[in-house]
Amino acid sequence: MLNAKKHFPPHFCRNVTEKCTFSLLLMFVWADKWGMSFNVSKCKVMHVGRNNQEYEYTMRGQKLEKTDEERDIGVMVTKNLKPSAQCEKAAGRAMPVLNQLKRNFHYRDRHTFLRLYKQYVRPHLEFSVQAWSPWLVGDIERLEKVQEKAVRMVAGLKGKEYAERCLELGLETLEQRRQKQDMALVYKMTKDDQMTSMFEKARSNS
Repeated sequence: MLNAKKHFPPHFCRNVTEKCTFSLLLMFVWADKWGMSFNVSKCKVMHVGRNNQEYEYTMRGQKLEKTDEERDIGVMVTKNLKPSAQCEKAAGRAMPVLNQLKRNFHYRDRHTFLRLYKQYVRPHLEFSVQAWSPWLVGDIERLEKVQEKAVRMVAGLKGKEYAERCLELGLETLEQRRQKQDMALVYKMTKDDQMTSMFEKARSNS
C-alpha cells in the first residue's frame, strides 16, 4: 500500500494544485484501507475563479473530467459560484405546482389558497436557501415573481401592488424571509460550541 504521507509529506505541497493532488492521494489511501473504491468515471473537477489555470488532475492515472455545473444534495453549483442556475431551477419547479393549484381550485380565498401555497409551492423556493441565497437582482426577481403570481390569484384583496397584497395577507416577501433565516442561522452558529471552536481554530491558522 502506498504511504501518502511518506511519499508526499505536507511540506511537499507548495501550492493549491499540489495540495489538491495530495488530498486525492489521501482519499485513495483511506479507501484502500477500508476496502472501498472510487468510481473514477463519475468523479469530476470544477475549476473556480477567474485566474484559475485549470490544471488537470488524475485519479488512479485516469484524467478527471472537467465540469462547469454540478448538483450537490439538490443544489446546483456552478464554477462562477453564482446562484442563478439554482434560482432558475427552484422557480421552474415551483411554477408548475402553482399552475396546477390554479387549475384545480377555482375559488381561491385567502385562507385556503394561502395554506396551499405555503405547503406545496414555497418549499421549492426555499429548499436549502441558506446555501444559495441570491444577491443578483435578476435572481431575486425570478423567485419573487412566483409568489407575486400566487398572491394575484387570491380573491377578495383590495391592494393592487405586490407589497400591498402581501401586507394584506400577512405574507412576507421571499427576500425578507431569507434575511430572517440567515440571521437565525448565524445566531445558532454563534451559540454552537463546536462551530465556535471551529471558527477560533480557523482564525488562529490564518
